[in-house]
Amino acid sequence: MESTNGHVEFGAALEELFRAVLRASGRGVPGGETELTMSQYFVMDALAGERLTVSEVARAARVAVPTATRALRALEERGFVERRRDDGTDRRVVTVALTPSGKTVLAEKRDWVVTRQREIFDGLAPAERQTAVGTLSAVARDIAEL
Repeated sequence: MESTNGHVEFGAALEELFRAVLRASGRGVPGGETELTMSQYFVMDALAGERLTVSEVARAARVAVPTATRALRALEERGFVERRRDDGTDRRVVTVALTPSGKTVLAEKRDWVVTRQREIFDGLAPAERQTAVGTLSAVARDIAEL
C-alpha cells in the first residue's frame, strides 16, 4: 500500500540516487585523458593545498584510512603524488603531496566536476534549486544509518 505522505516515492528516489552514485563510482571521474577512481579524486583533492600525513588525507577526503592508502599507492605509482619522510625529529612521519603532474590532472578533473555540477544545477527547476542544497545535505548526513 502506498503511503499518503510520500514515503514510498521518497524511498524509490533514494534507491535510484544510490544506484546512480554506484554507477558513477564504478566509472571513475571523467574529464581529461587520465582515469581516476572517485577515491583517487577525493584523495588528490584533499592534497590540493598542502602536504599531509595519510591519516590527514583520509580525514580531509572523508574516506577510510585503508582506502586512502590504496589510492595513494596507485597515485604514487602513476607519479601523481610523492611521499616524503620527515627530516625533523620523527623520521617515522611520512607526508604526501601532489607532484606537478598530479596538480595538472587534479585541475582537469576539478574543471570537469565543476562544469558538470553547474549543468545539473541549471537543469533543475527554480523550486528544485531552492530546496536541493538542504535536501542533499540532509540525505548525506543521514545516509550512514541505512
